Parts: sequence; C-alpha cells; structure tokens
Amino acid sequence: MNEPQTRPHDAEDDHPLDFATALIARAESTALRKIERTRLRLLASIARALMSGVERTDLKVADVTRDAGLAHGTFYRYFADMRAALDALIEEFSNFVQQKIAGARDGETGSRARVHGATLLYARLFRRNAGLMRCLIGLSGEATSFARSYQRLNSDWYGRVAAAIAKKRGQETSRHDFVSTAYALGGMIDEFLAQIYLRKDPALLHLHDQEEKIAELLTDLWCFGAYGAPPSE
Repeated sequence: MNEPQTRPHDAEDDHPLDFATALIARAESTALRKIERTRLRLLASIARALMSGVERTDLKVADVTRDAGLAHGTFYRYFADMRAALDALIEEFSNFVQQKIAGARDGETGSRARVHGATLLYARLFRRNAGLMRCLIGLSGEATSFARSYQRLNSDWYGRVAAAIAKKRGQETSRHDFVSTAYALGGMIDEFLAQIYLRKDPALLHLHDQEEKIAELLTDLWCFGAYGAPPSE
C-alpha cells in the first residue's frame, strides 16, 4: 500500500480508475502509433477477462484476440505467450496504481486530510480493479523478473513513506527507523481490502460499498500507527 495522500477526485469519466477503461482510452489516442494502440487493445482485453473472474491460468489467446477484435496471430507479434502478456499487463497496472496515489498531493504532508484522501482513492482503485489486484498479489510472490521489479518499486516507495513519517514526527535523521512501520501499515491496508474485495469475508460484506467508511477506519489506524495520534486536518 502506498503512502496515503489526497486531492479532490476528478470525474472518473476524465480520469478512469478502472484500468481496462484507461487502457482503451489510451488505445484510442491518435498520438500513438498503430502498433502501440493494438498492443494496448490486447492488454485491455486481458484486463477485462481478469476483471470478469477468469483466473490467470485459464486465460486463452483465442479469447483475448476475439474480445479485442483482432486476428489470433496478431497476439504473437507482441507477446511470446500469455505469461509474457500477463507480466506486461500487471507491470503497467502496478505503475498505474502507484502513479495515481503519487499524484495525490493536495493538503499538507502528514495531515489527516491527505491520509484520508489517498486511502479512499486506494480503496476505490482496489475495488474497481479487484481481478487485477488478485493477479498482482499472486504474481508478486513468484520468483520472476516482474516480482523483483515490483519488490524494488515497493522498497523505493516505502522508503519515501518512511521519510514522510519521520519528517512529520520531527525525526528526519532517523527515517530509516520508520521503514518497518511503513511496510506494516501498508500491509495492514492491503490485507484489509483483500478481505473485503477478494476473499469477500462475510464479516466484512457490509463494507463492500462503503468506501468512505473503509477510508475513515484505515485512516485512523494509519495515523495512530505512524504518528501515535490523529494528525491535524
């Protein structure tokens, strides 16, 4: 989970949180070459399949190209096999999520408003891309180049989160002491959202459509864990 920050949410029609929709929007851009637009259409088709509940091990090239309106052989001009396409998709998706959260910069660093805003945004991203999140979590645990890249990305991000926590607490010289705190808080948020949107724990079903309540709860826990008390708005 990334460092909570916030900004007013733009209309999703202009800035979609659904990654498949975002890919299609890019694929329709005349600023891109046709070869890149076709690649994006294939990735969007895989994303839609995962979001519909298809397991990553059950993805079929024929289904993907049919959904994208492309010839079967077109797939292999871009990807060696389905696993290569899946790795490319999930790497782009992880960057999409990171960039969305990193771009949330309204409000003072460490303020409750910033924490709440980014937590709410992350909950919305998680819910709208649950199938992709399931795949991301699964692939990040494998011994692959993607998993190593994702681990480095997380390490860099949590390092920045730790620095922000240290700064807010007036202990900038000891920011490395807060890396474990950053990882623990991020893991807490990821696990809680996974229980709601991936495992669908019966005890938490009442929160499925309550993104604001989820954000309020997680914001309080984050602030107490990071700062020892709720920060000012």
